[in-house]
Amino acid sequence: MHALSLVTSSIFLLGLLLLTATCGENDDDDSTDNPADDDNDDNDDNDDNDDNDDNDDNDDNNDNNDNDNNDNGDHFFDRVLIPAGKFWQSCEPDDTHCKVNEMPRRLITLADYYIDVFEVTNGRYAEFLNDHGENCGGHTCLYSAHAFPYQGLYEEAGVWVVDPGYENRAAVLITWDGAQAFCEWDGGRLPTEAEWEKAAKGDAEHYIYPWGDHWTERAANYRDSLDPFETGSYPWTSPIGYFDGSDHGGAYQTADGRSPFGLRDMAGNAMEWVNDWYSPTYYSVGPLTDPPGPESGSVHVLRGGAWDFEDTNLRVSSRTWATPDAGSRNTGFRCARD
Repeated sequence: MHALSLVTSSIFLLGLLLLTATCGENDDDDSTDNPADDDNDDNDDNDDNDDNDDNDDNDDNNDNNDNDNNDNGDHFFDRVLIPAGKFWQSCEPDDTHCKVNEMPRRLITLADYYIDVFEVTNGRYAEFLNDHGENCGGHTCLYSAHAFPYQGLYEEAGVWVVDPGYENRAAVLITWDGAQAFCEWDGGRLPTEAEWEKAAKGDAEHYIYPWGDHWTERAANYRDSLDPFETGSYPWTSPIGYFDGSDHGGAYQTADGRSPFGLRDMAGNAMEWVNDWYSPTYYSVGPLTDPPGPESGSVHVLRGGAWDFEDTNLRVSSRTWATPDAGSRNTGFRCARD
């Protein structure tokens, strides 16, 4: 059990009061409950999981990496081409944790697109704020470290800065508006929900997790990963791409958590905003070719689970949702482009 000091707990509780509450349907059927409603609470207990240590090998698709815009050669700006084609959206038939809002299973056809290999970092988001400003279409971009000093990203004398050691951590406390504004500033957009899922599970593969069919310990930053970054105050995000199969100089042995297309952190670390409004029944009525999501709604979809989620909510089909002005300690994003 991770012990938090009374001071840290007080700061966190005060911060929660300042956040816009995330939204989920209040349904007695837990098959449609929003995982964020449970997993955004303090997860001080280390529940024992019967984890499967087998890790499926993933072939890298490095030939598809688009580095044309890497002016500084920084690999954290990498993006990968997801080829046009079909894939099965929804949970797999042998997934015992499938929920009603992840069904029915449907064969989706998508045009090709690019998507970031990594989640957007504190360093990149600070660059955006310093160039673009804090107004994201008349909405709040993020909940800053003035209220949440543990984030590592904050404003000082009119300039957004990042604490040393936090530059390559996934940016969190980002609103949907703040994520969309960043992607547009960067020349892209948020991925659709279908695009995100294909990038996470592959096109021919029938994966439950980005790396394969079985849960694998140390392949992702989640509630019980016990990685070296689970210290001090929340959030316990890890550097992007940390779970790559290496032992990081003997500090912590990771498993390879990459998706079939080579994307990192598609399970855990930060939940990721996608473009779509959320509807629990969209899979029953949405188009089968390049589905854009519902035309309107009150909450947007989040995918991938986070550092404070249980492993079952890191499945590639798991759907979470929140209001567009909500920025939580575990909400981040990555961008796509045509």
